[in-house]
Amino acid sequence: MDLPRNKWLILSSASGIFTVALILYCIWKYPSPSVYGEQFILDEYSPILFIQFKPMTLIFIFGFLFYAFLIQHLEVRIASLSRDIRVFLFAVSFLVVAGSLYELFFNFTLWGALMSTTGAVNPDILVNRFPNPRTAVSIVYASKLVALIFAVSAYSMYFLHRLDRAPAR
Repeated sequence: MDLPRNKWLILSSASGIFTVALILYCIWKYPSPSVYGEQFILDEYSPILFIQFKPMTLIFIFGFLFYAFLIQHLEVRIASLSRDIRVFLFAVSFLVVAGSLYELFFNFTLWGALMSTTGAVNPDILVNRFPNPRTAVSIVYASKLVALIFAVSAYSMYFLHRLDRAPAR
């Protein structure tokens, strides 16, 4: 079965619409969270027995698919950019990979430390109150958001590298 010519755009659009709809639904359902990002981790969806997803996990999955399918759709345009621009984009992607990797290590270290010191069994209740205690952030939410940024930037590096290694068209 051949998919339509714009298959990547269709898949990207569907993933993006689902992501935005889920974000809006969570904001509508929990309009005044006590902690930033809490509205994206309060629920659990279990489409299959023993498999559960928080809304933030689904936002991670479909947000990544939106991006990956979109740049796949734009592959010819991206490939037609000058090599200098592609190298610049690669360097920026690398910088974002490095920064988000640092943040991932920070979040998981903080997560483990807070679980040890507070005795919390449920990681969903853990928050980062630094640097502003009035805007505490859910660690589960922040970790998944930073993991999404890491995944998107790492995929960007892979995609740009693959374009540079592909034979000339």
